[in-house]
Amino acid sequence: MSIVANNKFIASGPLEDKTGAIIVVMSDSLEEVKNIMKLDPFCIYDLVDLEFTLFQANKISSNLLSN
Repeated sequence: MSIVANNKFIASGPLEDKTGAIIVVMSDSLEEVKNIMKLDPFCIYDLVDLEFTLFQANKISSNLLSN
């Protein structure tokens, strides 16, 4: 099953200067996100270095909560 279809990835895309990318993931735990990313081909083939930044959302669109 696709991660996007599983409603975990909220948004993704390259940085404007093309030096990297950002993926916004909705999850209850960092461990879950790390396990999801282990399945990503860029990670499987060691093509990227990952950095994780956690944040607590104060405001969430009702559109995201209804899925």
